[in-house]
Amino acid sequence: MKVETPNSGSPRTSRFDRWSTSGWMTPSLIAIVCLVLALGSYEHSRGNLHRLRAVTTDRVPQVAPAGPGGQDPIRISRTIDKNGRTPEFVSATLLPGRGFNLWQLTASLPGRGEVNLLVAPPVSQAAQILSGADSDDNGSASTSYGGAFLAPWAAQLTGFPAPGNGALQALWQGQRITFPSSAPGSSLSTEGLLLALGADTVKTSALPDGQSAEATFQAGSFSGNWLSSTDITILVELSGQSLDLTMTARNTGTAAEPIGLGWHPYFAIPSGDRANALLVVPSLSLAEPADGDAGTLSGSITPTQGTSHDFLRASGTPLGQISLDNTYLNLHKGLLSDGPIAELRDPAANYGLRVIPLTSNITNLRVIAPADKPWVSIGPNMNVSDPLGREWPNQDQTGIVTLQPGASVQWKVRVQIFALTGTTK
Repeated sequence: MKVETPNSGSPRTSRFDRWSTSGWMTPSLIAIVCLVLALGSYEHSRGNLHRLRAVTTDRVPQVAPAGPGGQDPIRISRTIDKNGRTPEFVSATLLPGRGFNLWQLTASLPGRGEVNLLVAPPVSQAAQILSGADSDDNGSASTSYGGAFLAPWAAQLTGFPAPGNGALQALWQGQRITFPSSAPGSSLSTEGLLLALGADTVKTSALPDGQSAEATFQAGSFSGNWLSSTDITILVELSGQSLDLTMTARNTGTAAEPIGLGWHPYFAIPSGDRANALLVVPSLSLAEPADGDAGTLSGSITPTQGTSHDFLRASGTPLGQISLDNTYLNLHKGLLSDGPIAELRDPAANYGLRVIPLTSNITNLRVIAPADKPWVSIGPNMNVSDPLGREWPNQDQTGIVTLQPGASVQWKVRVQIFALTGTTK
């Protein structure tokens, strides 16, 4: 006879099973979640949650920015056309720690791939070159590479020694302005006071055919060197065929101040064939150079028609073996264009660049092209070189503007890329 143990065929029921089937499980879980949220809100109101986050963040190893001026470079880019038949911009790299210098500008050129259109070392070397020491004192090295933005004046500024501190000074409307010299014992300054400044804010945005980057510099009085306080904003907009550059200066102080804005780019000649590169400058007059210091002017205007400095011809004039360091004035606006058109063409690379000033306050183009270098600088500036100098009897004609408190002035330039002989299959 088989003996059966009581309940041997029935499974043993745990307390969890009984609780989960009793109908209390869901309400209990909801209550627990609500309690956690309530405690979190209470701790947040007392500031403990913020401190907890701070403690957690502090435990993460911090990596110092690799860029010059302690700020990482900013790169904006776009996707190129898969067909690759025409030249088009690809990317722009800017240095927010050094006045938003446009350090690199790359383009896709048919038959050549991606090339850098500005003369500058790799970004990895920028911090070493722009160190703030020796030849980079006051940011001077920024004007030797890429494309430096210039403010509160463009080009050169001369002065006489200021007492005691080794700086220079000049007169503007009866007031003394001080500024650093480009080298000990020199009467020349660096090209503006923005070169070594770091941006206070930087933001990037998407565009229909590319990206934009904007930096704001709360420059104040430029370390006590200027007559009022100034904010500088620089906007760079990259698309397939154009690069738009906009610089705005706003007087945030209580006194009037002189302002001139500009840009100093080093455009490469990708083929290296400098002699056969073509230049177009929309002007038939230039500011006569002064004897002595390079880049300074005599105050006189010289016609260029029929001379070796005449580059007005629309199809371009070969650079040959001539060296240039000229300030071209009285710019001619192109037919049906938004402004005067300067061009650099490289026939061997089947590509060209246009530099188009879009604001009428850009009074001149400073063109620099050493005979032994494969680059050309076309600098669209508001003011001529040494705008506060004695060689200019009327400073109102130098391009420097008087910016009243609360007022703003804008400088805008477009750079376009194009093919010389149509599309490439």
